[in-house]
Amino acid sequence: MKKALARLREKTDRELSILAEKQLEQTLTLAEEGRYDDAIRSYHIARRLLTVTDLSAEERAEVEEHLVRVRSALEQPAAAVA
Repeated sequence: MKKALARLREKTDRELSILAEKQLEQTLTLAEEGRYDDAIRSYHIARRLLTVTDLSAEERAEVEEHLVRVRSALEQPAAAVA
C-alpha cells in the first residue's frame, strides 16, 4: 500500500509540475499581449501550484530557473515605464 501511495504522490507531483510549467507559459503569453494584471495572476497561480509539489532538487532548480525568467519578463514593462 505504501508503494502505491508513493507512486500516486510522485505522479501527482509530476502532473502539478507540468501544470505549473503550462501556467508559466501562459503567463509569458499574457505579458506579450500586454495583459500584465492577468499575467501576474497567472504567475502567482504557478507559484502556488509549485508550493505543494515535492520535486527533486534537480527538478526544483529547473522550475525555479523558469520562474526567474518569467518574473524578469513581467518586470521589464514596469522598468520601461519608470
